[in-house]
Amino acid sequence: MADAHHTTSLPSVSRRALLASTAAAPIAAAPRFLSSAESAPDPVVPLWREWQRLHARASELCNHWQEIESRLVHAFGFPQVFIPAADGVRGICAQSHSDIDQAIAGGDCSQEVGADLHAELAVRRARWDAEAKALGFDEANRQELEAWREEEEAVRAVFRTRAATLAGVEIKLALMIQLCTTFSDDPDFPLPQLRSTLSDVKRLRSTLAALRC
Repeated sequence: MADAHHTTSLPSVSRRALLASTAAAPIAAAPRFLSSAESAPDPVVPLWREWQRLHARASELCNHWQEIESRLVHAFGFPQVFIPAADGVRGICAQSHSDIDQAIAGGDCSQEVGADLHAELAVRRARWDAEAKALGFDEANRQELEAWREEEEAVRAVFRTRAATLAGVEIKLALMIQLCTTFSDDPDFPLPQLRSTLSDVKRLRSTLAALRC
């Protein structure tokens, strides 16, 4: 039995918890050298300000999505059923019709029990989908995910750009600290970011050494 596409699942709920921790984390503080950067512009500064804007927007959309999800869960619970265990207690969680079919094929439940579970899951999904559509659940999900993609691209833009002042270096370090305390989707994090910042430090040190000569 084919399943319709649904954005809510246990893995997505876990992902939301991670995004929520990002949203709750304090945004990197303004560098102490930022005032001096106004007279000596650093190309990292406007990129950092844009990241702040996008981060705040993504956090706001994340909170909005979670509010809608909470209303759905409170009203209907998640669109899932539980395959009863042999001892009669609640057993395996099934979030799709294919999960139920696999349980039947594996001997975890009978055809009769499976048919009842299919019917129950269909009813739960229909109720969830109707309310989700009324609340704009899928659109809120789309907007939030797009906002996080834009925020991630803003992070990459910061580290792709050479810092011209200590303010730029401090911005990169502050941003890395924030990513370390929350999470980063970059599988290589923090090595590329560290290389970018170290390159800035070496270049600035060489510039200062040349000025002293």
